[in-house]
Amino acid sequence: CKGTPSTTNSCVGERGLLEAYRFENIPGGDINDLYEAPNYPGNPDYGYQLDQFSRPYSNEIQDFGEQVQAYISVPESGLYKFNVTGDDNTIMFLSSDDDPANKQTHMAIVSNLTGMTEHDKYIWQSTAFLQMEANEYYYIELNFKHGSGGEHYSIFWQTPFTEEGVWKRIPEVHFYDYSCEIACIAAGTPCDDNDPFTNNDVYDANCECSGTPCSAPDCDSPLANYVPYEKCSVTDQLDNNPENNWLSCELDENPNTSRDSSHWIMYDLGERYELHQSHVWNYNVLNETDKGFQSVVIDYSDDGITWNEYGQYTWPEAPGDSAYSGFTGPDFQGTYARYVLITTLDNSPACKGIGKVAFSAVLCPLVGTVCDDNDINTIDDVYDENCICKGQSVFENECDEVLLTLGDSTIYTDVYSAETYVSSISNVAAENVVSLIGGQAVTLNPGFETGTNATFLALIDTCDTESSGILGDIPRSELIKMLQDQAKIDESIPLQVLTEKGSEHVIIKFSIQEKGNVKLTINDVNGTPVFSILDNDLRNKGLFIKNINTRRFQKGTYIVELQTEEGLFKEVLNVL
Repeated sequence: CKGTPSTTNSCVGERGLLEAYRFENIPGGDINDLYEAPNYPGNPDYGYQLDQFSRPYSNEIQDFGEQVQAYISVPESGLYKFNVTGDDNTIMFLSSDDDPANKQTHMAIVSNLTGMTEHDKYIWQSTAFLQMEANEYYYIELNFKHGSGGEHYSIFWQTPFTEEGVWKRIPEVHFYDYSCEIACIAAGTPCDDNDPFTNNDVYDANCECSGTPCSAPDCDSPLANYVPYEKCSVTDQLDNNPENNWLSCELDENPNTSRDSSHWIMYDLGERYELHQSHVWNYNVLNETDKGFQSVVIDYSDDGITWNEYGQYTWPEAPGDSAYSGFTGPDFQGTYARYVLITTLDNSPACKGIGKVAFSAVLCPLVGTVCDDNDINTIDDVYDENCICKGQSVFENECDEVLLTLGDSTIYTDVYSAETYVSSISNVAAENVVSLIGGQAVTLNPGFETGTNATFLALIDTCDTESSGILGDIPRSELIKMLQDQAKIDESIPLQVLTEKGSEHVIIKFSIQEKGNVKLTINDVNGTPVFSILDNDLRNKGLFIKNINTRRFQKGTYIVELQTEEGLFKEVLNVL
């Protein structure tokens, strides 16, 4: 019995989902052949789901590699040991936590080939015993490269429940999808979404495999029109078990002081919502359905103190059977509320109750409530009057001043803009994000400074109607200057980011002077990694190319960052 641990990591995806991406037509059986291939890891040829963390033995495909990324969560805190087998080169990376940047903390390697259950051919096939904690996520990745002959790979473990030396396959219940992969297969490529009730499965524009739902006579299965519920999933049916219903047998003081003591139920939605359609299941217990609410009044409130009446209704009695689907309740038509109060006006019988109530709602905090619009190019995100979380673009000229002069003072997160020019001798506060935007010029005078880990942008965005503004979420004007952090930049090692207007395809060219570890990431403007392209040892020096499809990217500005033995190098990538 295992639940899903809570996490703030948005990359932790669906439980039990393991996705493998295949990269074809790469000669050789060495793992470096995969790492150096232009299409790895951004443009795989094929993707499929694994039933467990392994590829069964076959002898069907030659000259290919695969990558599997996931999270693992152990059932109980204790010592765990991992082992990998494969044919040919196979490497398992296991992070010390849920951050892929730490994936090389623990490794298990098959340097040539092993049998499917040959666990001790190489001393580095297994990790040491590792202390792992329950209710935590650990990033895990497998890289596989095959040349010719038969192919397979598997990951095994020893747990606190198994004897030492006994290797077990890992049940899929302990794995979670890594949903922040950069891999994106071309739209229209055939695939299998593992749903028997869909046809014509292909990858869509969002890099997801999906099919057209079956409907007779298009499907071969006689059950084509029946979509079974998943085990333990929520349905719209309520049985007649008294424990599944709520009942009040004592009159109580009503939260709405304008109403008498009565039977009532108040729903606290946790935050303010824009309410729409509702659905009601009345008290549904065999031979006791007269205890259901019949004549009711509904009130709503933002604070639980001041109430407004929405309406009075007469509700039908439940049937008392084991498959009760309820009835359509009031349509709140966009009413804003956090609290919904339902009071019965009936005097008998002595006890009154309800099965359950569901609301269709849109989160709508008060105007000005701080939020996150998930756009890396905005600051000061708040909810507006239309319930939309929206921030101020760091690239857009507000054009509300003709010129702006910032004196010798400390400035904090904000956009400072003017129709003509902006000049400054200010100090950008540490950890803050500041954007200076001029219609014609931005001047940084002697004395201008940036604090530690501050992000500073200076750019031109004209205010005339035809040429100003943004395309999508990106300003038409070019990003003139971005102050990098204090990393060493060596311009003798080129890093180029090539994009074609109107295309989702990006080419990243980089060269290394010495073989060794190479980290190539795509970061947001604050330096936080968004996508990892490489974090591996390369055996050759020279020029390398990586092909990236940006369909998984949100529109915005990113920083391509290359870390080699020679230093740190950065280039800007705009996704329109």
